[in-house]
Amino acid sequence: MKKILTIGIIFLMGFMGEAWAQANRGQLRDGNRSYKKEKYDKAEVQYRRALEQDSLDYRGQYNLGNTLYRQKKYDEAARHFDQALQCPNISDRQRSRALHNKGNSFLKAGMENLTMGDQSGSNPSGGMQMFQQAVQSYQDALKLDPKNDDTRYNLAYARRLLQQAQQQQQNQQGQGQKQDQENQNQQNQQNQQNKDQQNKGNQNQQNQNQQNQNQQGDQKGQKDTQKRPNQMEQRKQDAERMLEAVKNNERQSLKEQAKKVQAANSHPSDKDW
Repeated sequence: MKKILTIGIIFLMGFMGEAWAQANRGQLRDGNRSYKKEKYDKAEVQYRRALEQDSLDYRGQYNLGNTLYRQKKYDEAARHFDQALQCPNISDRQRSRALHNKGNSFLKAGMENLTMGDQSGSNPSGGMQMFQQAVQSYQDALKLDPKNDDTRYNLAYARRLLQQAQQQQQNQQGQGQKQDQENQNQQNQQNQQNKDQQNKGNQNQQNQNQQNQNQQGDQKGQKDTQKRPNQMEQRKQDAERMLEAVKNNERQSLKEQAKKVQAANSHPSDKDW
């Protein structure tokens, strides 16, 4: 881990030109002194004052980035290293150093993000993005300085952390999908139970309706059965009355016939004496 923390301050010796203002030089010197004494908050103020004099000063941006890095302000440090890369007249060696330290800032920010994710039980995607940017910064630095072993070491380390973060995210996504599937299965099971209960209720209602219909049919059958003896009795009585009427008619006919015979027998015969 010592190599990951490898950053360096650009001091004024051999870099100052006559064009620089006296105020700018003084603030840079004061910032360097405070940085060497590890008074990083004071050094930050002094470097910012120097940049107020010249915002395109590569050394001011670079040194301010290092100071912020020491204060664990990794996101802000990365921005100032990036601003240092935009300064004019920056050499390839200086650009490589700025890219290296920019990669360090992204790497540390990603590690912090990952630690916070572990503590909270989640895996913030920001951590993986930080590792990706660290890898890119180290790769760009090696293109300018292929022999820098510290950059090569940090690149391998950043790639390993990136792979671990990606694997962790995939595992959590798999667990999330599994949980979603379990929730869906439980919902489907609950829906099926509700449907079965509804079908059972409908079947019970149908059975009840059928039972009521059967009872009504039985009651109607009983009524019909009660009616049948009365109808049969009525028919029997009607038949007896008809039979009696026929007999009476026959009796009356016989009487009338007998009267006719008797009347015929009672007339005297006319004889020729």
